[in-house]
Amino acid sequence: MKRFWDPGLGRTILFSLALVTFVIASYQTLAVGKMDGLYRNYWLFMLSFGFLISYRYLKQRAKEAAAAAEAAQKAAAPARKKTGGKKR
Repeated sequence: MKRFWDPGLGRTILFSLALVTFVIASYQTLAVGKMDGLYRNYWLFMLSFGFLISYRYLKQRAKEAAAAAEAAQKAAAPARKKTGGKKR
């Protein structure tokens, strides 16, 4: 299946959304003041936290895939050396 954007772009968008929603929630909380501002904007903080958790999950998954590809490449390297050795 063809991708329409680089896989890193999705992570960038998630991080940007997390940052923007956190800034908006913080501003709204400070503008309203006291605990009432926190109660009204709790959902924005949770939305920001959800975006951040998704970003970290995708980042970790990409890191694991890169490590697995590197391990497979290292495992294939000795096999190539054995087959390309001296002939009798």
